[in-house]
Amino acid sequence: MSTKNLTTLLLALFITSLIIFSGCSTARKPGPTQPVPNQTNQTPAVNNNTNQVNNKAREQARNIARKTDQVDGVKSSTVVVAGNTAYIGLDIKANIEKGQTKAVEEAVIKRVRGTESGIKTVFVSSDVDTLTRLKNIDKGMANGMPASSFANELGEIARRLTPRTM
Repeated sequence: MSTKNLTTLLLALFITSLIIFSGCSTARKPGPTQPVPNQTNQTPAVNNNTNQVNNKAREQARNIARKTDQVDGVKSSTVVVAGNTAYIGLDIKANIEKGQTKAVEEAVIKRVRGTESGIKTVFVSSDVDTLTRLKNIDKGMANGMPASSFANELGEIARRLTPRTM
Protein backbone atom coordinates (compact mmCIF):
# COMPACT_ATOMS: atom_id res chain seq x y z
CA MET A 1 0.00 0.00 0.00
CA SER A 2 1.33 3.35 -0.88
CA THR A 3 1.59 6.25 1.54
CA LYS A 4 -0.97 8.19 -0.43
CA ASN A 5 -3.56 5.42 -0.04
CA LEU A 6 -2.64 4.98 3.65
CA THR A 7 -3.04 8.71 4.33
CA THR A 8 -6.41 8.76 2.56
CA LEU A 9 -7.59 5.71 4.52
CA LEU A 10 -6.51 7.21 7.87
CA LEU A 11 -8.14 10.53 7.04
CA ALA A 12 -11.39 8.77 6.10
CA LEU A 13 -11.33 6.75 9.34
CA PHE A 14 -10.65 9.88 11.37
CA ILE A 15 -13.53 11.81 9.77
CA THR A 16 -15.89 8.84 10.14
CA SER A 17 -15.05 8.39 13.81
CA LEU A 18 -15.38 12.13 14.39
CA ILE A 19 -18.88 12.10 12.88
CA ILE A 20 -19.96 9.01 14.80
CA PHE A 21 -18.76 10.16 18.21
CA SER A 22 -19.73 13.83 18.07
CA GLY A 23 -22.84 13.97 15.88
CA CYS A 24 -24.98 11.36 17.59
CA SER A 25 -24.92 12.48 21.19
CA THR A 26 -28.23 13.05 22.99
CA ALA A 27 -29.23 16.57 23.92
CA ARG A 28 -28.66 17.49 27.55
CA LYS A 29 -31.76 18.97 29.12
CA PRO A 30 -32.12 20.01 32.73
CA GLY A 31 -34.38 17.78 34.77
CA PRO A 32 -37.52 18.98 36.49
CA THR A 33 -36.89 21.17 39.50
CA GLN A 34 -38.17 20.04 42.86
CA PRO A 35 -40.00 22.58 45.05
CA VAL A 36 -38.10 23.56 48.14
CA PRO A 37 -39.91 22.35 51.27
CA ASN A 38 -41.28 25.02 53.64
CA GLN A 39 -41.25 27.60 50.87
CA THR A 40 -44.16 30.03 51.25
CA ASN A 41 -45.88 31.69 48.35
CA GLN A 42 -46.11 35.48 48.77
CA THR A 43 -48.48 36.05 45.86
CA PRO A 44 -51.80 36.05 47.78
CA ALA A 45 -50.65 38.83 50.13
CA VAL A 46 -49.44 40.91 47.19
CA ASN A 47 -52.70 40.34 45.29
CA ASN A 48 -54.73 41.20 48.39
CA ASN A 49 -52.80 44.47 48.83
CA THR A 50 -53.20 45.28 45.12
CA ASN A 51 -56.93 44.62 45.36
CA GLN A 52 -57.24 46.91 48.38
CA VAL A 53 -55.41 49.74 46.59
CA ASN A 54 -57.41 49.09 43.42
CA ASN A 55 -60.72 49.10 45.32
CA LYS A 56 -59.84 52.37 47.07
CA ALA A 57 -58.91 54.00 43.75
CA ARG A 58 -62.09 52.72 42.08
CA GLU A 59 -64.25 54.00 44.95
CA GLN A 60 -62.54 57.38 44.74
CA ALA A 61 -63.09 57.38 40.96
CA ARG A 62 -66.79 56.52 41.37
CA ASN A 63 -67.17 59.35 43.89
CA ILE A 64 -65.55 61.83 41.48
CA ALA A 65 -67.68 60.53 38.59
CA ARG A 66 -70.89 61.03 40.58
CA LYS A 67 -69.89 64.65 41.21
CA THR A 68 -68.76 65.38 37.65
CA ASP A 69 -71.94 63.88 36.19
CA GLN A 70 -73.85 66.65 38.00
CA VAL A 71 -72.00 69.42 36.13
CA ASP A 72 -74.14 71.22 33.54
CA GLY A 73 -73.30 69.99 30.06
CA VAL A 74 -71.92 66.59 31.14
CA LYS A 75 -73.89 63.61 29.89
CA SER A 76 -71.63 61.08 31.66
CA SER A 77 -68.04 60.75 32.79
CA THR A 78 -65.44 58.04 33.21
CA VAL A 79 -62.83 58.54 35.90
CA VAL A 80 -59.63 56.61 36.55
CA VAL A 81 -57.59 57.38 39.66
CA ALA A 82 -53.91 56.42 39.82
CA GLY A 83 -52.14 57.58 42.95
CA ASN A 84 -52.95 61.25 43.45
CA THR A 85 -53.88 61.81 39.79
CA ALA A 86 -57.37 61.70 38.30
CA TYR A 87 -57.96 61.10 34.58
CA ILE A 88 -61.46 62.23 33.59
CA GLY A 89 -63.12 61.53 30.27
CA LEU A 90 -66.29 63.49 29.57
CA ASP A 91 -69.20 62.64 27.31
CA ILE A 92 -70.60 66.11 26.64
CA LYS A 93 -74.32 66.62 25.98
CA ALA A 94 -75.28 67.09 22.34
CA ASN A 95 -76.64 70.63 22.82
CA ILE A 96 -73.27 71.96 24.04
CA GLU A 97 -71.35 73.89 21.39
CA LYS A 98 -67.70 73.18 20.73
CA GLY A 99 -66.62 76.51 22.21
CA GLN A 100 -68.38 75.72 25.49
CA THR A 101 -66.56 72.44 26.13
CA LYS A 102 -63.60 74.21 27.79
CA ALA A 103 -66.00 75.92 30.20
CA VAL A 104 -67.58 72.54 31.02
CA GLU A 105 -64.12 71.03 31.58
CA GLU A 106 -63.20 73.93 33.92
CA ALA A 107 -66.44 73.41 35.84
CA VAL A 108 -65.50 69.76 36.25
CA ILE A 109 -62.08 70.78 37.61
CA LYS A 110 -63.74 73.05 40.19
CA ARG A 111 -66.10 70.26 41.20
CA VAL A 112 -63.20 67.82 41.67
CA ARG A 113 -61.31 70.37 43.76
CA GLY A 114 -64.27 70.55 46.12
CA THR A 115 -64.75 66.78 46.20
CA GLU A 116 -61.38 65.08 46.64
CA SER A 117 -58.56 66.54 48.71
CA GLY A 118 -56.20 63.64 47.93
CA ILE A 119 -56.15 64.38 44.20
CA LYS A 120 -53.30 66.71 43.25
CA THR A 121 -53.39 66.55 39.44
CA VAL A 122 -56.39 66.25 37.13
CA PHE A 123 -56.47 65.51 33.42
CA VAL A 124 -59.83 66.28 31.79
CA SER A 125 -60.77 65.59 28.19
CA SER A 126 -63.94 65.50 26.14
CA ASP A 127 -62.11 63.83 23.24
CA VAL A 128 -63.88 60.62 22.14
CA ASP A 129 -60.62 58.65 21.77
CA THR A 130 -59.46 59.60 25.27
CA LEU A 131 -62.89 58.75 26.70
CA THR A 132 -62.77 55.32 25.04
CA ARG A 133 -59.27 54.66 26.38
CA LEU A 134 -60.34 55.61 29.90
CA LYS A 135 -63.40 53.34 29.65
CA ASN A 136 -61.14 50.43 28.65
CA ILE A 137 -58.79 51.14 31.56
CA ASP A 138 -61.76 51.34 33.94
CA LYS A 139 -63.03 47.96 32.69
CA GLY A 140 -59.58 46.45 33.23
CA MET A 141 -59.42 47.79 36.77
CA ALA A 142 -62.93 46.47 37.42
CA ASN A 143 -61.60 43.05 36.40
CA GLY A 144 -58.87 43.28 39.04
CA MET A 145 -55.95 44.67 37.07
CA PRO A 146 -53.98 47.31 39.01
CA ALA A 147 -53.65 50.85 37.68
CA SER A 148 -49.90 50.25 37.32
CA SER A 149 -50.58 47.79 34.49
CA PHE A 150 -52.00 50.70 32.51
CA ALA A 151 -49.04 53.01 33.14
CA ASN A 152 -48.14 53.31 29.45
CA GLU A 153 -51.71 54.09 28.43
CA LEU A 154 -52.15 56.66 31.21
CA GLY A 155 -48.79 58.19 30.32
CA GLU A 156 -49.91 58.58 26.72
CA ILE A 157 -53.13 60.26 27.86
CA ALA A 158 -51.14 62.58 30.12
CA ARG A 159 -48.84 63.57 27.24
CA ARG A 160 -51.85 64.56 25.14
CA LEU A 161 -53.50 66.70 27.80
CA THR A 162 -52.55 69.68 29.91
CA PRO A 163 -52.57 68.79 33.60
CA ARG A 164 -54.45 70.93 36.07
CA THR A 165 -52.95 70.89 39.54
CA MET A 166 -55.12 71.30 42.57
